[in-house]
Amino acid sequence: MEWYHVWNAEYINHKQEHDLGVIEPEECLACEICNPIEREVSAAFKKFWDALFKFEDTILMYNNVTHKELLNLLSMDNREREDTIHKGKCRNIVDRIIESIRYRQQPKMKEKGLRIIIVVIVRDCIEGNLENEVFDRLIGCPEIMEHGYILEDWDVENRFQKFWEWYDTILENNMRVGRILPEVMVAFRKFLYMEESIAKSSDYEIFNFLIGIGYKKLPVPFKELKEEHKPMWDRYILKVRQKFIDTRQFTKELEDPESASPESYELEDSDGSIHYEIKIEDNVEWTVELLKRKIEEMGGRFTDKDIQRMWDLKIRIELILTEDFLGTFFELMGLSDEKLKDEINEWLTKETLICGNCRNRKLPDMIADIGQCKN
Repeated sequence: MEWYHVWNAEYINHKQEHDLGVIEPEECLACEICNPIEREVSAAFKKFWDALFKFEDTILMYNNVTHKELLNLLSMDNREREDTIHKGKCRNIVDRIIESIRYRQQPKMKEKGLRIIIVVIVRDCIEGNLENEVFDRLIGCPEIMEHGYILEDWDVENRFQKFWEWYDTILENNMRVGRILPEVMVAFRKFLYMEESIAKSSDYEIFNFLIGIGYKKLPVPFKELKEEHKPMWDRYILKVRQKFIDTRQFTKELEDPESASPESYELEDSDGSIHYEIKIEDNVEWTVELLKRKIEEMGGRFTDKDIQRMWDLKIRIELILTEDFLGTFFELMGLSDEKLKDEINEWLTKETLICGNCRNRKLPDMIADIGQCKN
């Protein structure tokens, strides 16, 4: 799960705030102190938790947020859940469930995998009483093993409908989409699993996908295509490939982009590709390039890849630009990304304190005797 290390660090920081006696610590959905179970959990929740453990055995603890949001999810009708699983009410509820759970270690499934599994458990195990069928179908499923999640048929069909409606609008020469051949859905599912790597897909793959679609008013049969028709199909191929990328496999609309963190966001080129990321800290706009320059001014010599790894740790720039952190990073940079995050989180826990004023983590020499920032 992509955000596990960030959430775990936030949980540790939050618990330290409780230990320091902070009256109103920042919100932490996973905190059992802030979100104690208010009443005996329902039979439906027990069924949900047991089923979820079969898919993701790293889950450790739930709290009142987990229980309450599951009941909210159960109150939705199935169609609404399917329609808003990627954006909207269902997505928001399921994300709160995932973030409220404490895990023993890094979960095996991707966040999107947990999201789909939770909806499947609610629909098929709790509402449909089909636990055995679901377990037989999904436990040990090759797609989950390979990709960290599974694409349910209804999800693929919903996304294909979006593709179908959009694709019809870009066709030229009065062409219109007509019917779908079976192999089209197989190829479409494959493209969804490719995610960003579809950018590396061959034109031949996408062309084969497109000719599996039946067309009305096709200028000439495919067997009679000539060189003069090639530019039109090249345009289709480019547009289709880019649409998969821009809409994140048809899970978001271009005119309604996903919200970004107020402290970190990505700038995009006009074609929608990521250009660089900006992080705002203490009213300063930071980029990876600026971070690299500041480290070099301190005498640090790290590769661009190393600087990017520091950035991806998502800790405050103020901490990165200290000899303590850079020295620790230098000793640990041979580790894998996952192990590096674990070790840095441990370093944060042992070597830093939470400022009583700004609530940010600081090295001890950054904090005055009164427990607040020196500056």
